Amino acid sequence: MFGFGKGKVEIQLEKFNFKPGETITGTVKLLLKKPVQARQLRVVFYGIQNTRNTGISLAGSNNCRVGSNNYRNRNNSSVVHKFEMSLDGEKEYAGGEYPFSINIPASLLDRGAKPDGALGTALQAAQFLSGSVTSLKWFVESSLDMPMGLDISKKVQVNITL
Repeated sequence: MFGFGKGKVEIQLEKFNFKPGETITGTVKLLLKKPVQARQLRVVFYGIQNTRNTGISLAGSNNCRVGSNNYRNRNNSSVVHKFEMSLDGEKEYAGGEYPFSINIPASLLDRGAKPDGALGTALQAAQFLSGSVTSLKWFVESSLDMPMGLDISKKVQVNITL
């Protein structure tokens, strides 16, 4: 959010590509126009899994035309991992830099892992044919929690791969 001109938060990371078991290291920079009272400065590492189910429903019709009322498209988002840490507590913030380190769990991508080989390929094909598409995105977000207004925040996407 913009915080109505109170300032902004920047996140500087050493790199953007990580593997499970590595550490995300960076700095949160507060760039404020004037000192502000806030509850907390925090950084959060989290993953969002988006699933889009697209298909054709045959219920109530002998017609399967795309674009008709029989076409369905559902999106579902869920948080698959979330780690939050406080960088500083309640006080008057005037700006500054706050270093942080977040350890990525070694088993982070094991959730929902698909089998290797022919069985894994068959599962992927079944998902494709059913119209189900899943994406997983990872973010580092920092926010200054303001008691009487919108928080000042910044979100940066990172890549987590095996």
